[in-house]
Amino acid sequence: MGEIEMNDVINFQGYFISHEADSFAIYSPYIVDELRVFGHDSDYTTIAISLIRYLINNKVDFLIKQVDEQINFDVLQTATGIELVEHGSILRCNDDASVALSNGENSINNITSIPSKSLDQRLYHSVKDAWQTELDIRNISQGAYVSKQQYDESLSARLSLVAQNDGILIWPPRQMNNDGITLSKASTNLSPTASVMTWTKLSAAGAPSEFSIRAPVLGGLTTVMVEFSEGPKGVFLMVDDEDIRPNIGDSVEFVVRMLYGQEGIIRYGAKARIHSD
Repeated sequence: MGEIEMNDVINFQGYFISHEADSFAIYSPYIVDELRVFGHDSDYTTIAISLIRYLINNKVDFLIKQVDEQINFDVLQTATGIELVEHGSILRCNDDASVALSNGENSINNITSIPSKSLDQRLYHSVKDAWQTELDIRNISQGAYVSKQQYDESLSARLSLVAQNDGILIWPPRQMNNDGITLSKASTNLSPTASVMTWTKLSAAGAPSEFSIRAPVLGGLTTVMVEFSEGPKGVFLMVDDEDIRPNIGDSVEFVVRMLYGQEGIIRYGAKARIHSD
């Protein structure tokens, strides 16, 4: 892998990244009962995506030959564009809430220097139980049903924020413009940040049905309407594990997190979090 000067632990997209020899590792910041655990809408797939995006953003040369089966490779590939090769590093899930990219068998083990913050024990277990209930194959949302085919078709545009160009940029993509003319495939990447136009806190009772199991546990959900510098506007959920109230004019960045469960499958998407340089 390519070299990068990195003497300190980096805070990136709500996770911590460290570098040791020929290995990179990314960690959830949260601790429960002295164990590192995932935040309320994170898992191995979301932190793996952030690690790969960090390496790409910093122009680190790397090749991957194998991805741990606990990581959803289709989602990882869609969000980052990576391809597997015959000779390269292994993207491996550790026993705690961390992922390492390494050439050898050993991952980064010196985690004592990785910062952490406590997550409320009762809330953590309640949210974890809610996810299990939500992912039960028998649980079917009573609201707007999104089939797996519809979800898969829109995944690239939603994870990578890719817009259509019809003289003006259109996001999220759609089949036709206002004149009924079929639009071309989405091909223009929007900025990874946007400005908050307005925001709202959805009460547990007022949340869409696909979030009806977790929303009461979390005390409601926060959404923001944002405007990209390229023009399009959109509405996004804020990340679940950072209780920061947005303000109009705030800059938010977009990160991949778990959205909801349907038909026993986790649906991933872009969420907003307050962006700080």
